Amino acid sequence: MIKDPKMLGGEPDPIDVHLGKKLRDFRTRLGWTLTNLAERAEVSHQQIHKYEGGQAKISASMLYNFSLIFSTTFNAFFEGYTPKKTDLNPSAQNDTISLKAREKINLLLVEDSSADEFLIRKILETCPYDFEIYCIHSGDEAIHYFKKYPGTTSFTKPDIVLLDLNLPKVNGFSVLRAIKQDRNIQDIPVLVLTNSLSKKDMVMAYKNFASGYISKSFDSNTFRRNLQTALTYWIDAVILPESSV
Repeated sequence: MIKDPKMLGGEPDPIDVHLGKKLRDFRTRLGWTLTNLAERAEVSHQQIHKYEGGQAKISASMLYNFSLIFSTTFNAFFEGYTPKKTDLNPSAQNDTISLKAREKINLLLVEDSSADEFLIRKILETCPYDFEIYCIHSGDEAIHYFKKYPGTTSFTKPDIVLLDLNLPKVNGFSVLRAIKQDRNIQDIPVLVLTNSLSKKDMVMAYKNFASGYISKSFDSNTFRRNLQTALTYWIDAVILPESSV
């Protein structure tokens, strides 16, 4: 068990204090007692008290559990938190991960089928995120698009790429390899969307560092659910790389 930082002669970590206040806010909003929340989280009410006081660190898995309990997002606990620059040396300031939720997600869709593009756009409209969507309809156009980065200021680096494999002229594997071989853009998560049921295609996608392989199921509801789940993971559960890095 993590001991009270004050007992060790130090002050609580500001991020632990912030998360504790957020946890208390969510709990009191629902009118729950410490015991009510403890029972749902399967910990002691004393542990909840320590969490809320910033006296114990909340693990990533426990924070995710709290987000499920309160029907909110992982990032909601970090809203309003900004590390104090006075506590950081210049090099540390440049190396600090931003915990703020993205106001806008730049999403590149590489898809040649107008029907699939329409379906994907409709699914994206149901997601609780503000997407800036740019669609490219062929593999060679996608490669040309990425070659412009970072040569022009008008180019916006995508936060996430949704990539179809069956593209005209240049297939999706070639686009994927081009992205992952370019040091300027290889950090972008690429989610492969495909009708292919080939194990060889799936293995090839992951060997070329795809961040996910999603089948365009014949059941549109299944496809919608799978795509929403993947996007929630990349936007809420993990921290996306920043364009300035």
